[in-house]
Amino acid sequence: MKKKFICIILIILMLQYFCTFVFAENSLTNEIVNDVTNELSLEEQKEQVESQIEETNTKLEYVQEELSDTLLKVQETEDKIMQYEKDIEELATKMENLQKSIDEANIALTESEQTYQEKSNLLAKRLVAMYEAGETQYLDILLNSRDITDFISRYYVIQEIAEYDSILIHQIEEEKNNLEITKQKLEKEQGELKIIKSKSEQTSIVLSNMKTLQQSYVDDLTEGEKILQEQLTEYKKEQEEIERQIELATNAIDPDIQYTGGEMLWPVAISGTAITSNYGVREHPIQGVVREHTGIDIGNTPLGSPVVAAADGVVTYAGWLGGYGNCVMINHGDGIVTLYGHGNKILTTVNTEVKQGDVIMEVGSTGNSTGPHLHFEVRVNGEYTNPLNFVKVP
Repeated sequence: MKKKFICIILIILMLQYFCTFVFAENSLTNEIVNDVTNELSLEEQKEQVESQIEETNTKLEYVQEELSDTLLKVQETEDKIMQYEKDIEELATKMENLQKSIDEANIALTESEQTYQEKSNLLAKRLVAMYEAGETQYLDILLNSRDITDFISRYYVIQEIAEYDSILIHQIEEEKNNLEITKQKLEKEQGELKIIKSKSEQTSIVLSNMKTLQQSYVDDLTEGEKILQEQLTEYKKEQEEIERQIELATNAIDPDIQYTGGEMLWPVAISGTAITSNYGVREHPIQGVVREHTGIDIGNTPLGSPVVAAADGVVTYAGWLGGYGNCVMINHGDGIVTLYGHGNKILTTVNTEVKQGDVIMEVGSTGNSTGPHLHFEVRVNGEYTNPLNFVKVP
């Protein structure tokens, strides 16, 4: 009962701090957001707090002072569990690809052995025939020519036979080499498959033990902590799915264009915008946990402001993307992809070729957002990087 009372007090203090934080931030950026925030009910504020608490993923560093020791242990073991599960999935993919390659190698080996045997048998018959005919076979054929024309004709035939024998010997040698290469490849891949299977089995055992350990920690959580734990777990899974969708969208289309470098266009086509949250590590305003911010937030942007393509490219994603809300992704070639999040309305479609400055979306506040702004990312070969390396603040 005492723990429950402490948890209630803690939540109330967090709500009070959150209200103060939101009011201060919005008064500096957008009067409209101020009005909406002031009208929020206690329940709506609580929902916003829970939404902010969910903004934690596998990259965050849990802060001892803000979470209980037990909940910290749950989170740490859960991070390891998710990583082990990801490792097992990757190992399964490797095993599947290796097994496919091994099956193909076995088929190729069987075909090569059959071809090698057929040609070897043919060569053996040719050698027997040549032995039985004796050493003077070709000379006798030429000396028995009726005239010069017959001599030339017989000489040509003998030459063709000799060339055929030479080609046959070369083909047999080539097939023999192919057999050796295929056998070596097969042996190597079978060895790799054995190692990967062993690693997968070991990882599965570790995963099972880690789940058991985590459950022992979960059993010691209070009811309030269990609710928070469920929210954190759900958010992490959502983030993993978002990253998977981003990876798929990044690799979905190989545009017939090249990114030639140079400065990209500022993605919000109005004056007076400002960066309200920079790229990089930042402290969570509610929990105090530290996490990566994978792009920049562009504020001072009224709802419906035009969002434009930062450079020429092909739209690879246009739709809802979890915490990003309405989202557009553009592939610019050479591994460069830009992402535009929290849109009010999407004004483009997948596979559309866009030019720098084309309007693709409206600024909004969808997904995990407290007010109208644009979340803008630049990814290079799937890895996010500082957008200010590509765009200049106007």
